[in-house]
Amino acid sequence: MKSLAMLALITCAALPCMSQQTVTEPSTGKTFPKEVTFKRGESSYMATLTGVAVRKKLIFKVYGMAHYMQDPIKGSKNDVFKSILTDGRAKQIDMIFVRDVDLGKIQEAYRDGFKNNSTADELRTIDQQIKTFLGFFTKDVKENDEFILRWLPGGTIVAVVQGEEKPAITDLTFAKVLWTIWFGEDSIVDREDLIGSLVQ
Repeated sequence: MKSLAMLALITCAALPCMSQQTVTEPSTGKTFPKEVTFKRGESSYMATLTGVAVRKKLIFKVYGMAHYMQDPIKGSKNDVFKSILTDGRAKQIDMIFVRDVDLGKIQEAYRDGFKNNSTADELRTIDQQIKTFLGFFTKDVKENDEFILRWLPGGTIVAVVQGEEKPAITDLTFAKVLWTIWFGEDSIVDREDLIGSLVQ
C-alpha cells in the first residue's frame, strides 16, 4: 500500500511538470511544445514558443497553430512583429488541423494568402517559388494532419507537409510574404495571439 501511495504521489507531482512543457490552443484543444529543436545540414536550431492561435473560415475552425522563434526579442507589438518578419533568426509555424480540407481549398487559401500580402511586383518576382510551394500539397488534408513551415536564416523556407519534408525554397521575398500571411496587418488569424509571450 505504501508503494502504491508513493507511486501516486510521484505521478501527481510529475503532472504539473509535464503540463508546463506544453501549451494548449484553447479554441481547438491542440497542444504544442514550448520549445522545438531541428537541424538543417550542419546547423542546429532551438526555437521558443511565442504564441498560439486558431485559423477560422467563417464560423468553422480549420487548424490550431503555434509560432516559434530562435532567441525571440521582447518589446512593443510593433517591434515584435517587425523582428518576426525580419530574416536572421530561425522561425517555425506548426499547424494541426481540426477538420478535413480538400486539396483544392488548401492551394486556393495559400494562393490568396500570397496575393493579399504582396505587391504586384513582389508577386511577379516570386511567381515560380509560389508554384513550387503549392506543388508541395498533393492530397486532401485529414483531421489531425500537421503542416510545419520553417524560415531559416538566409530566407530559406522548409516545409514539412503531412510528415514529408519538401525541398527548400530560398528566396527572402518569398519567405517574408509567406510569414506575412499570419503576421501582417491583414493576418488570417488574430496575430496578437501569436506574440503573447513577447509583448511588454
